Amino acid sequence: MVQAPKKAVLELNAIFENATVGILFTKHRRLTQANRLCAGMFGYELDEFLGQSALILYADDEAYSALGRVAGPVLSEGKPFRAEVQLKRRDGSLFWCRVSAKAVDPERPRDGTLWIIEDMTDDHRMLEALERSTRELTAILDTASIGIAVVRNREFVRCNRRFEELFDLEAGSLVGSSARVLFDSDEEYERIGQQVYAEFAAGRVHHREQLHRRSDGGLSWLRVSGSVFDATTPHAGSVWLTEDVTATRAAEARARQAYDEQQIIFDNAAVGILFASDRMVRRCNRRLAEIFGYEPEELAGRSTRVFFLGEEDYQNHGAVAFPPILAGGTHVAETRVRHKDGHAFWVRVTGRQVAGTNDSVDLIWIFEDVTERHQAEEALLRAHDELEQRVVERTAELASANTQLQEEVFERMQAEQRIWQVAHHDSLTGLPNRALLHDRLEQALAKAQRSRNRVAVMFLDLDRFKSVNDTLGHAVGDELLKYVAARLTGVVRAVDTVSRLGGDEFVIVLHEASSSDDVAQVAEKILDALSPEVNIGGHPLRATPSIGISIYPDDGDEVFALMKNADTAMYHAKAAGRNNYQFFARKMNEQAAHFFKLESRLRHAIDSGALLLHYQPLIDWPRRAVCGMEALARWKDAEDGLIAPADFVPIAEETGLIVPVGEWVLAAALRQNRLWQQHGRPLLPVSVNLSPRQFRQKDLVGTLRRILADTGQPARLLELEITESTLMHDIEETQARLQEIAAMGVRLVIDDFGTGYSSLAYLKRFPVHKLKVDQGFVRELTHDPEDAAIVTAIIGLARSLALDIVAEGVETRAQLDALLGLGCEKFQGYLFARPQPPINADDIFRPRLPAVTQA
Repeated sequence: MVQAPKKAVLELNAIFENATVGILFTKHRRLTQANRLCAGMFGYELDEFLGQSALILYADDEAYSALGRVAGPVLSEGKPFRAEVQLKRRDGSLFWCRVSAKAVDPERPRDGTLWIIEDMTDDHRMLEALERSTRELTAILDTASIGIAVVRNREFVRCNRRFEELFDLEAGSLVGSSARVLFDSDEEYERIGQQVYAEFAAGRVHHREQLHRRSDGGLSWLRVSGSVFDATTPHAGSVWLTEDVTATRAAEARARQAYDEQQIIFDNAAVGILFASDRMVRRCNRRLAEIFGYEPEELAGRSTRVFFLGEEDYQNHGAVAFPPILAGGTHVAETRVRHKDGHAFWVRVTGRQVAGTNDSVDLIWIFEDVTERHQAEEALLRAHDELEQRVVERTAELASANTQLQEEVFERMQAEQRIWQVAHHDSLTGLPNRALLHDRLEQALAKAQRSRNRVAVMFLDLDRFKSVNDTLGHAVGDELLKYVAARLTGVVRAVDTVSRLGGDEFVIVLHEASSSDDVAQVAEKILDALSPEVNIGGHPLRATPSIGISIYPDDGDEVFALMKNADTAMYHAKAAGRNNYQFFARKMNEQAAHFFKLESRLRHAIDSGALLLHYQPLIDWPRRAVCGMEALARWKDAEDGLIAPADFVPIAEETGLIVPVGEWVLAAALRQNRLWQQHGRPLLPVSVNLSPRQFRQKDLVGTLRRILADTGQPARLLELEITESTLMHDIEETQARLQEIAAMGVRLVIDDFGTGYSSLAYLKRFPVHKLKVDQGFVRELTHDPEDAAIVTAIIGLARSLALDIVAEGVETRAQLDALLGLGCEKFQGYLFARPQPPINADDIFRPRLPAVTQA
């Protein structure tokens, strides 16, 4: 009987000593009993802790009294007391505790109190950190430059003021509202919602750009992105970021327009233009290639040594040209160079350094063929020498015949005058030629500098003159040029100079131009003088001009700069619709610099591996399966992020970079397809776009064979997409090349079908396997009867020729239903899947397809 109570006491004592909380007994304001954990909690040893006044546990007497006032009434009623209070350690520091107290004997509360004490320091620190984080996050929300919102079950639970401002909403009006307030219609609200939550469920972040009409009637572009907290419960919560990208889009549009204008200037310049880096040809226009007898693509990547007669000439030219250029100046010289066929000829060359993106020496060179002038000068020298010789030989004879001597002198003067006339005037029109123009312009500039007057240079090019020569013959064209020369001479003053550079290019120098308004009046007179119809050889013709104007000293202080700037302004006049005049502006040269900067960045992107591929599946609707995929190039730029092909492929095409880019796309797409196959993905063909320049490469077939061999892919799994307009260039050569490619087993696809001018006869001759309906027809299919008729005709044509047919750019269910109704069964477009990186293989091979409509 004694053993049982003793055992119970031992068990209670074990619990007391090993408890994970502090246990304390107090009586008459004294600490009568405690476990070691409790004493240690306050910084005491157990033996020095017991017997102390309970006041040592409190910050001061007031804190002790305050707790007593609260706990005393509860304990005196025999009830338990619980609270969180601050207590004091031996070192004086305060800490938070959770205490539970109860009278030892509820019938006699004064006999002592049992206290259970837990140290809450870590919990309070965590709470303070949480409150601090909440304040910081609130500050971030309030000061963020982008809109931020949190949505649960498609209802806004929190947003910052910027989010409301972007959607023209009053402050505080969005929280608690449905996300429907941000959409124009219920249909748009449901459609976007389905797309968003499908992406969330797949673990992806949603991105889109949408056009928003502001309350003031203006339009702004918003970039919206959203991510879910938990993909398993997407409706439980998501965070949304919104920013205004209107200015960015406007800047992109301006850049594209500037690029197009600069491209026109570059393609049609009357002089040869060469961009060289470290004496290697990076790019040239067609005029330069014509001067030297090459095709533009033959020169890209070659040393400029190819233009010189020998190594000595090449080194001497560098030694003379580089010092002034590297010092920031311009090198101008006339030198003999080498044509592709080996003959030597004369050029006037002007070089200047441009800012590069690395340590290379990047130069712009302007070439003008001055062979005719040099030949004329040489002819003049020979004639002069011959005459001198004749004079010497006949001096003895003329000594006795003074009359005969006078006749010989007069004959010599006439001959020299005829030679000078031939050397300095255009043989067709009789106008001053380039050599005399340069001389007169230099004289005009020298005089203007002394008298502080202005000089205007007008560069004039006849619109569509080439078509006159091509259709009516050069005889009619020559008569038209003589007519234009007469009209121009009749408009200007006698002191002004009207010259012909060659072809249909004229230059007018206006001496002592008092103002830009006076120059504009002369330009208007020229337009009026050439506007009437003229009958030449029985053909009614109009010779409308495009005129570019530069003015000394505003646009240059030397001949080359004024001529170049007037030429640049003239091509802007052509780009503005022809039959008008344009004054030179500094931004025209800035646009040229912007073009070369983009080209340099693209070269760096190719070298640094910044290009990547995305893939968009092709859908076989009856099988509800993917039947192929198209590889689409993207440029991951450090400044502008992911750049679409439409923004950089034209640059690559013009500069010749499309050839290495195209080879990389082919190899990368086939390698990726092999990797997918090795991971158990189905055998599907991959489509790659061939640019016009790639298609015309002489070694195209050899390149295809090499890449197929390197990647180990069968030719039947490669489809080459070629635009309709590309195929219509040089039909015989095109047919032979297509036959070679088809013989390898590679499938051929005509892309953007319906936008070119191919005939059925040519289409039957080409070994084509598939037609792709241009997305321009698909876009308006449901409400444009003409587009519907064109698509119907294309589908019928494909069926009659037993060709596959794919409609691209399908974005809505209405378009899909309309195409199915016309008999099209294969599709590509955003309705099924956007282009995806290879890592999203499931979205490529198993996209979420729309439901089948029940009949």
